[in-house]
Amino acid sequence: MRLIHFAYLLTVLLLAATSYLAWQGQQAARGAREELDFLKKKQAAREAANPSGDSLAPIPVTPSVPAASITPPAPGSLAASASASPSPASSSSAPELPGGGLTVPKTVTEAEAKGVNTNTLTPVQKLVLAAPALAKVKTVVKDQGFVILDAGSKKGIAKGQQLEVRRENGILGKLKVSDAVEENEAVADLDISSVPPGVSIEPGDDVIQPVVR
Repeated sequence: MRLIHFAYLLTVLLLAATSYLAWQGQQAARGAREELDFLKKKQAAREAANPSGDSLAPIPVTPSVPAASITPPAPGSLAASASASPSPASSSSAPELPGGGLTVPKTVTEAEAKGVNTNTLTPVQKLVLAAPALAKVKTVVKDQGFVILDAGSKKGIAKGQQLEVRRENGILGKLKVSDAVEENEAVADLDISSVPPGVSIEPGDDVIQPVVR
């Protein structure tokens, strides 16, 4: 009778050990898959950020004009043309717009400092401007539909977190942080349907918490 009890106990212990080893193996396999996915996404991001020389479009070369073919202006014409055309600084009082190396106001205070009339903005646009940036878009991998952020778990970014991409006072698209989250970097999937037609998300765009509309 004691031998039967001992055999039964031994069988239960073996089953428990086998189940634990199987569970541990599944966890290890899952971790390996997540790490492999993260490495694949980082590799794709590096390739997108540093395209090969064959994929770069050649820069057109403007032919030089011989010095002999240049006709000097008549005396006094420079002064006349200078007085007729105002300088860019004096003729443009409009607020700076994105692109072309111009800075874009990211908060209401900065917008007002740059001459943007915030009184014409809607309440939602003011909320978008005032929202603090959690991170910036570091790399965009358009063909695979994800972006890499320049901040990670140290800034409170976590798996499954919902975020939005901001440029000036507008929302360009929605993001969802994927499994790949490091201390100073994170991968987020881009909701393509949330991006307005003709708009593209670019490196340097702000990432903020979703704004209540």
